[in-house]
Amino acid sequence: MNQVGKVVEVFKNNRAKVLMKKHAACGECGACQHGEENMKLNIVGFNKVNAKIGDTVEVDMETANVLGAAFIMYVIPLFFMVVGIVGGNYFLKKLGYTTNIDMYSAGIGFILLAISFFSIRLYERKLKDDKRYIPVISKIVEE
Repeated sequence: MNQVGKVVEVFKNNRAKVLMKKHAACGECGACQHGEENMKLNIVGFNKVNAKIGDTVEVDMETANVLGAAFIMYVIPLFFMVVGIVGGNYFLKKLGYTTNIDMYSAGIGFILLAISFFSIRLYERKLKDDKRYIPVISKIVEE
C-alpha cells in the first residue's frame, strides 16, 4: 500500500512525520464526520531515505499488515460485543431471568466492547515498536 506525502518533521531516531492526504473516497462516507474539509493525516514512519523537511516522499506499508491492524481495531471489538450479547442472553436465560434480558445482554455486550478497546489500547504500546505496523518512507518523489 503506497501513499505520497510531504515530510513536516524529522526525528533523531530515524523517523519522520509525513503529512498525507487521505483518499478521495474517505471524505464521501461521512462515518468519521470529518468530510472533505479535513482530508489531511499525519503519520510517523521509518525514514530509510533520509528525507528532509519539505521533501515529497512515498510511504509504504504492507497490505497484509494494514489488514491485520484493521482486524485488531474493528473485528476483535465487534466479536467481543456479539459474544457478550449472545452469551449474556444465553446465560441470563439459564439463570432464570425473564424480564429485560435483551437490555441486560446489550449491557454485557457493551461492557465487553469497552474491555476489548481498553485491552487493545494497552496492547497498542507494544505494537508501536513493532516494525510490521510502522510505515516506511521508501523514496523521495520528484514533483
